[in-house]
Amino acid sequence: MKSKTGVSLEELRLDRVVSGWGDMADFSIAPETLRHQAGIADAAGRRQLAENLRRAAELVQVPDAVILDIYNALRPCRSTAAELEAIASRLRIEFRAPACARWVEEALEVYARRRLLRD
Repeated sequence: MKSKTGVSLEELRLDRVVSGWGDMADFSIAPETLRHQAGIADAAGRRQLAENLRRAAELVQVPDAVILDIYNALRPCRSTAAELEAIASRLRIEFRAPACARWVEEALEVYARRRLLRD
């Protein structure tokens, strides 16, 4: 197992951090690790957990500020249909996150049905 920056698990030690080694990116999970965990969840019959882990793997490369913007946009009555469609498109095209894009599109369908979109 390696971190997002390629640091091995064995290298992530408290004594190294205390001495000033590394930064937060060295402690971020790698997409491969999340996909591996998704496979384990699938094998255990935990389909929903596996799907969540696969979406998380896609989000590893998405900047934190963008994720926060998406989170806020997905709150009920905060976005129009066009805004959520734009988010899904951006996830699919710019960040190559098709599962996350589908999830936003599903949220859009539910929000439209329940009248939770901003006019």
